[in-house]
Amino acid sequence: MIGQRASRLEEPPELPLRPLINEFTAMFGIGWGPVTRRKHRDDFARFLAYLEATGIEPTTEALSFTTLAAYVDELRHRPRVRGVWRGSPDALARSLAARAGETLSANSVNAYVRPIRSLVIWALDEGYLTSNPFRRFRRRAALDPLLPSEETPTKGATLGDLQALEAGCAGNRRLDLRDRAIVAILVTTAARNSAVRLLRLDDIDAERSILRFRRGKGGKTLLVALHPDARVALERYLADGRPALVGALEPLDDPGYLFPSERDRRRPLGMNAVSLMLTRRYHAGGGSLPYFGSHRIRHGTATLLANNGMPLEELSRYMGHSSTQVTRRYAIQTPDALGIRAAEALERAGLAGH
Repeated sequence: MIGQRASRLEEPPELPLRPLINEFTAMFGIGWGPVTRRKHRDDFARFLAYLEATGIEPTTEALSFTTLAAYVDELRHRPRVRGVWRGSPDALARSLAARAGETLSANSVNAYVRPIRSLVIWALDEGYLTSNPFRRFRRRAALDPLLPSEETPTKGATLGDLQALEAGCAGNRRLDLRDRAIVAILVTTAARNSAVRLLRLDDIDAERSILRFRRGKGGKTLLVALHPDARVALERYLADGRPALVGALEPLDDPGYLFPSERDRRRPLGMNAVSLMLTRRYHAGGGSLPYFGSHRIRHGTATLLANNGMPLEELSRYMGHSSTQVTRRYAIQTPDALGIRAAEALERAGLAGH
């Protein structure tokens, strides 16, 4: 713990931020998944680097409204990495060359700053701070200088995009069969990258045609019906693709991942491996977007299901959301679908001709 906790009636002493962040992470990090842990680490490191670059002492004094507002303003002017793999050493340079002038969106800045807000709330509870710079008072959410946000359309795939992706998986080689099975599951279940790549053989209930996603967001387990198209692709992969991938691996040495890595058959496919595979297959099928990941598929499938009559409550459960409010953002109606429904309603109301 960091020294003696100050009384709330007194002004707490100025404390160094790094140990405070370490204490906060140790206390709450036990419940974070690997991705969340990595994101929080990067977000705190980004803020500390900003303080160092601007000559501000990394102490609790830096958690003031003025300093945080300046940090947010600086983030809003940072170049945006888009359309390239972020893990590449030259990702920023390549992104800038393709899209000069693009900066971080308000929602990206919001995501970078939220862990700092969590740190502030915890520090208040512990007596390390006496005021909350994130308190909104009468600020409108959209104009919040510390947590900016904006309504943006979801980056969903169109039907044509999904068809291009499926076309790019043609072939009978073991990787063709594997990738076709992965794509079929992603497209028909709207599952996340991690949920699919971490599937195990015993997560398939062939008798009931059900897939069990054990590692959903928030650690939830989700049962989803296996679509006939996905079942066919999966059965073909299990018969001819996976045996060729695991090769001479002894049964006792096989951990049972449905989609093992080609480099290390004892491990599942990595997140980046799936993302790169999807982009490569999408381009092979004639797709034109520079990058095509699993979240585009998730958004696209959700929108197509909503536009074709699946009730929002059912769609929410299908996607594993905790509430329909989350689903509403994914399942935005397209202008074409809204136009068709409006025309039908106007005709029924007698306001438009047949």
